[in-house]
Amino acid sequence: MLKQLSLLSPSYLGALFSVLFICPCILSAQDSDLDGILDEFHLAGMSVVTRCGNEISIEHHAGLRDIGNKLSVDSTTTYRVASISKAVVALLAAKLAEQGVIGYDVPIGHYLEDPPFHPAHPNLEITVGQLLTHRSGIRDGTGYSDFLNDTYASIPEVPVLTSVLNEGGSHYTSDMWGASPPGEWFQYANLNYGVAATVLESATGMRFDLLMTEMLFAPYGLDAGYKVQDLQDIGSLAVLYRQVNGAWAPQADNFGGVMPDGVDWSQYVPGTNALGFAPQGGLRIGARDLSILARLWSHGSAPDAEGMPLTFLGTESLGQLMAPQWSFDGSNGNNYYGLFNQWSNGLHLAASGWGDDSVIPELDLTPMPGHPGEAYGLISDAYATPDGNWNCVFITNGKWDGYTSGPASAFYAVEQAVFASLRDDALACVAAEVAEVASIPVTVLGSPRSGDTLIQIQVGAGYQGVFDFVLRDSAGRITSEDTADAPDGGGRAMLNTHALQPGIHMGTLSAQGGSVFSRFVFLVPG
Repeated sequence: MLKQLSLLSPSYLGALFSVLFICPCILSAQDSDLDGILDEFHLAGMSVVTRCGNEISIEHHAGLRDIGNKLSVDSTTTYRVASISKAVVALLAAKLAEQGVIGYDVPIGHYLEDPPFHPAHPNLEITVGQLLTHRSGIRDGTGYSDFLNDTYASIPEVPVLTSVLNEGGSHYTSDMWGASPPGEWFQYANLNYGVAATVLESATGMRFDLLMTEMLFAPYGLDAGYKVQDLQDIGSLAVLYRQVNGAWAPQADNFGGVMPDGVDWSQYVPGTNALGFAPQGGLRIGARDLSILARLWSHGSAPDAEGMPLTFLGTESLGQLMAPQWSFDGSNGNNYYGLFNQWSNGLHLAASGWGDDSVIPELDLTPMPGHPGEAYGLISDAYATPDGNWNCVFITNGKWDGYTSGPASAFYAVEQAVFASLRDDALACVAAEVAEVASIPVTVLGSPRSGDTLIQIQVGAGYQGVFDFVLRDSAGRITSEDTADAPDGGGRAMLNTHALQPGIHMGTLSAQGGSVFSRFVFLVPG
């Protein structure tokens, strides 16, 4: 079931611009509650997508992605989605934890040559999980802004993390750390994810942007990236706006359809300082593709670039990603005006039952894993039901008169209006028998290393007998082919390969003489 909706009705935008048009590739509809939101809340543009199982159930695009050039928002529009970027970092971290490349409870000093320490608690090591759950003690203090700007300006010779986090560092200020020991206090901070992304680089030997693209975005065919240059079409990127002195004023991504020159990252050493890729807020992606990622962080698998089911996280790893790690008790953190009341290993657990964070009215499912975003005039949301069978994405690239709180929750009023309009769709999906594409989950066990000639996998219940195995590298080249036996009822199987090379690998399992029944992706660290 696919409903594609779009509306550009006469409004305050019509008063500003004489030519408004609807992209012919999007069908209009007048019967959706979403139709009036653009005008009611004076938005520049907006995208809403819901997904039931692997199928899009609602798709709605309205307004303008580029006001100056009168370009409409449509299904190809990409946005800088702000802090939802952090949830995608957490998704990749969960995959690397599954393979044993990193560990949630492992001190970051295991990966970083010169790890930061809390100056008031130098004997307490910070763990990967504490970064992902905003319990490290790190703050976005006064020194953060200058450090971030100097990082962007000095690529590839970026300042090291300790310059802002260690006493005596050139960017250090005393408010870069809270008073509580690591692990005790929740304080949302962007810098946590700059450090976390640097840990992922150091653990894998890969640059953060390449790791994301090759392990996550490319296998699923997503038009996404942490650098503008990673996008397929710069002309589809939405400009982000605020109203300044009675006019829409671009705040970010105002490239006029011309791809900007990229900086030369070739001399950058992975594991130095990954903030230059903006892991905390710089992901550009469209609503459709973002709903695929929401499916992954709540369900573990989604259709790949060819439409086939591709397992990203096994059941146990998905459970570790989604399990609550922190819950607000009134005195153990800053819950951000009632919105952040529960956190997993990188996901905001909304509708937690712990506070004013409900998402879909009357949808009695808890929690809903996801993340909100806000920056440069944009707000964004991506949340899923606990089983991942339904998810929603909302993005707007600007609101004329700024964002105000609403009556129903700690989300903004416009977010609440969108969520309320999606109620019937969510309830219908939850009540329906969601059809699953036939697929047997497969998890790579252990952490395959360069030169290994044997891969051990866990095959889920539902398949037994002999199967064909094909292994490809990130360029799609076949590197190994073999046959193997799946234990009755599911279990462990051994796959013979040629000597593994560092990088991303994609495995395909097929019944002998039959169809593909599973795909999976894994990393061989460099």
